[in-house]
Amino acid sequence: MAAYIVDASVVIQYAITQQYTPESRNLISQMYQGHRLHLPEFCLLECTNVLWKAVRFDNLDLAIATQIAIELQRLPFQIESVLPLLSKALQIGLTYQLAIYDSLYIALAEQLDLPLISVDERQIRAAIAQNVTTKPITDF
Repeated sequence: MAAYIVDASVVIQYAITQQYTPESRNLISQMYQGHRLHLPEFCLLECTNVLWKAVRFDNLDLAIATQIAIELQRLPFQIESVLPLLSKALQIGLTYQLAIYDSLYIALAEQLDLPLISVDERQIRAAIAQNVTTKPITDF
C-alpha cells in the first residue's frame, strides 16, 4: 500500500470546499483501503486555525467548524513527532526562505523517505530542490 506525507493545505480541503477538494477527499478515503497518510503532529492544529479564520472572517458556523475539527481528529492519519526534525527544518527554512511549519513537512518526507503531497507551490519547489519526491494532488 502507498504512503505519503500530506500537508495541511491538502488536509483542510477534505473538509472545506476549495480547488482540490475532490482530489483531497479521494486521497484521504484511500486510508480505508490501507494507504498511510503521515502528518506532522501540528498539521491538525494548522487545519483548526484555518477553521478559526473561516468562522471569524468567512461566516462559517461555529458548530460546523467544531464538527469538522472533531471529524479531522477521527481520521486514521499517522501522526509523527517533529522534535527530532527541528534542526533540519531550520536549515531547510533558511535555505529556501520557507516557514518552519512548511519546512517540517519537507524534513519529515526526507526522514521517512516518502513523497510529499501539497498544493503549496513554494513548498513543492523547495522539496524538489531538497531532493524530496513530491506527488501532485491531481493524481488522485
